Amino acid sequence: MPSTNWYEHRTFQFMALTLAFATLYTINNAVTPFLHLVPGAHLVHIPSGVKFLMVLIFSFMGALSIATVSLVAGLFVYFPNDHAVSMELALVNAASPLIALKLVTGTFRLDGFLEHLDLNCLIKMGLVFSLVNSALNQLVIFWNGLTTDFLSGFEVMFIGDITGFGLSLLLLKLSARFVKR
Repeated sequence: MPSTNWYEHRTFQFMALTLAFATLYTINNAVTPFLHLVPGAHLVHIPSGVKFLMVLIFSFMGALSIATVSLVAGLFVYFPNDHAVSMELALVNAASPLIALKLVTGTFRLDGFLEHLDLNCLIKMGLVFSLVNSALNQLVIFWNGLTTDFLSGFEVMFIGDITGFGLSLLLLKLSARFVKR
């Protein structure tokens, strides 16, 4: 059996993805509280775009990292007295990019096709993801009585998801200039 490098172990990958996403999520929420207009929704939310890219690139491992960060944030920051809401939001946040991927491509994995994605397909996936993510998150928040206005929350979150997705793509493209192929 061939030996693998330390960075190829799934445990390390999970921990690295989780730490990276948690750091980005924390920084975004710390510097943009003025963009948090309604419960559960920012007008610009870069972690939403990163969420989708994590699942595109890392599949279920990305979704597991997203669920972990969402659960910890819910339990210790946003809903410390409501474990059910924290768990529901963690599930929805992990499932949304997977559902969008399934709706657009017919599968939960891209399996090597990532480098063949064109901009139109990526934009379509981003729109579907933003619709699914916004709808499911706001349904959980509305269903649990944390807001009485589903539509306003959905509108703000959809705009935040779209802008987050666009900014994430832009940041990915800019960072690609500094990384060797």
